[in-house]
Amino acid sequence: MSSGLNPQVGHIGLILPLCSSSATIGLALYQYPQFTAFLQAQPSISGKTLSRYWEPMVKQGYIVIGALGLTSCVSGLLSARWLKQHRTLETTDVSNWYMYGAILAATHFAFLPLIGGPIRRMIETGSNASTLSDDEAERVNRQEMSSWFMWHTIRTIFVDVPALWCFAEGAAQSFWVVNV
Repeated sequence: MSSGLNPQVGHIGLILPLCSSSATIGLALYQYPQFTAFLQAQPSISGKTLSRYWEPMVKQGYIVIGALGLTSCVSGLLSARWLKQHRTLETTDVSNWYMYGAILAATHFAFLPLIGGPIRRMIETGSNASTLSDDEAERVNRQEMSSWFMWHTIRTIFVDVPALWCFAEGAAQSFWVVNV
């Protein structure tokens, strides 16, 4: 005789990595219209204006992105650990989803040199020490934005979305446990 599916109240803490990973994806998707606007505006504002925009954006963005990524990593690992220690769940399969999600969330930070390089160069292009003309700054920033968009897209598709998928699988499986 089988019993129905029954969500366990104690599993509510297992949605934190799902929430923070979802916010990471939301932020990544928001950045497309935000930064393509600089490249599409006529007259162009991708020169020194874009450079000056990036500087305060980066200072605040590192905090938000860092907090979301760290929350995804740590809460994913804690969820995996809790599930392995919990005796009423078939924990191996469920905790593995959280472990994989945490690893992918940590991999997000591995892209920092690839993402940060173009940003740093755009900021330098707009600095007071830069001797570039507005036209030269625009050309440089367009190239750097193309590089940034490429790595940003690769990271979003191949790291952030799979991390979200793993946390969603883990949450779905941990919330609906068959009572035996």
